[in-house]
Amino acid sequence: MGKAQGPSVVFKVIVAFLLPLIVFIASLAAFEKILSKTVDTKELQTVFSLLVAVAVTFIFVVRCSRG
Repeated sequence: MGKAQGPSVVFKVIVAFLLPLIVFIASLAAFEKILSKTVDTKELQTVFSLLVAVAVTFIFVVRCSRG
């Protein structure tokens, strides 16, 4: 099992897991900052930014998976 032939997929696996996490965290931070100026309550600000960050991450993953 340890002598598999072919190119290593370690880099692709790391990118496949880390890149969506980085996109999610960056978009969450950005939308928190943007929504802090427009939404009055902290709870709504958190919910809205979380929903938008999940949507952005989902779109990113779908677009990247198409190639």
